[in-house]
Amino acid sequence: MKKLLLILAAAATAWTATAQTKALDNLNKRLLKSDATVADPKKAGSAGTWVDRATVLLDASNIYTKELIAGFSIEQSLNLIPDEYEEIVEVEVGGKPHKKYIFKNYDIYVDKNGSVAFWSTKNEFRPGALNGAFDALKRAHELDPSITTGKGYIVAQNLLNQFQTNGMNLYNLGQKAEAGALFGKAAEVNEMLGEVDSVMIYYAGVAYNEAGELDKALEYLRKAKEIGYDQQGGIDSYISYILQQQGKNEEAIATLEEALVKYPTNNELVTRLIDLYVLSKRSPDKVVAMLDKAKALDSTNVQLYLMEGSLWEQMGESEKAEAAFLKSTEIDPKNHVGYMNAGIMKARKGDALVEQANKLDINDVKGYNALIEQAIPYYDGAIELLEKAHEINPKEIGIVEMLKGLYYQKQQDGGPAMEAKFKHYSDLLKSMQEEETK
Repeated sequence: MKKLLLILAAAATAWTATAQTKALDNLNKRLLKSDATVADPKKAGSAGTWVDRATVLLDASNIYTKELIAGFSIEQSLNLIPDEYEEIVEVEVGGKPHKKYIFKNYDIYVDKNGSVAFWSTKNEFRPGALNGAFDALKRAHELDPSITTGKGYIVAQNLLNQFQTNGMNLYNLGQKAEAGALFGKAAEVNEMLGEVDSVMIYYAGVAYNEAGELDKALEYLRKAKEIGYDQQGGIDSYISYILQQQGKNEEAIATLEEALVKYPTNNELVTRLIDLYVLSKRSPDKVVAMLDKAKALDSTNVQLYLMEGSLWEQMGESEKAEAAFLKSTEIDPKNHVGYMNAGIMKARKGDALVEQANKLDINDVKGYNALIEQAIPYYDGAIELLEKAHEINPKEIGIVEMLKGLYYQKQQDGGPAMEAKFKHYSDLLKSMQEEETK
């Protein structure tokens, strides 16, 4: 019985290989026939000719991978495809482990659950076939705009699906610009179908942004906004972010201000606008008004209080700055930035008193000592806050550097305990600096 099963399995494999060879031969004949047809000036003037051209080129673009479906188990997929894989290797894609099944013309990436996550085509049966199918459909549509609602409807839908699938595959593989191009073409196919695919337009913008092609990202995101896909101001926020990356702060501000007229309760817009106001040194009154509005919408937003602290600091209002930073730590006790900045505010008050003392006449010992005594509580308060920040985030080298400086002052009159603290932070800073240079 075992021998019989093996014979039958071998026969099935041979049949599959033969069937695949015949399918490829047939496809090649169709391609050659199409080449001849579109070379005929008379036939090339027919929209139907180009629909047929798009159909055969689309078939050529995915002849090797047409049986693959994301989410299917690799066992199911291997049963559906005629090819044998050459090798399996462990790879990491997007920070996640995958098994890569390597074939001659394509690779399949399998997630930790054993499911097909995505794939990449290494060779099209005819190079450039997918783009050629798009160009052919576009030519058919130019000749007869109604063709995509009639004879060309099915091929248009299939081409749309192929662009979406290939786009997501490329995106997952980190080829963001190439993915953006395919998402853009998917949107164009939908336009030929008389529809607007706002999601594909948005995806194109996202992919191009992540690829660093900011002008193209803005082109697609603005198009999404124009057709009404604005995500209640989310697209405006995204556009302003990209503009800011390009150094176009004024244009980013104008985008946000316009969006807030339409969506006055969108706190993401408010928060981003405040940040830009602070960066561009807008009138403090205007920024404070925006902050008050934002806090009224979301009183537990830590970032708003950190922004407020930064604003008051810039304006020289250290008491208000410290209060805002401390308020942020009440909202989120694990917020090390709030503790750190509040500590800096206290340390600066101590520094101001020491600076004042150093300007006194050298003989004014009483006045000097009085100012130094006033500075000590501020330094102690700064140490307490900075040590709390260090406890929350021990890897922040700036906090360690400040603590070393503060304990350097205290060790002079603080005895062995302060000397030990100074040595601890001095050694820690040295080791962190050495680690940074490795």
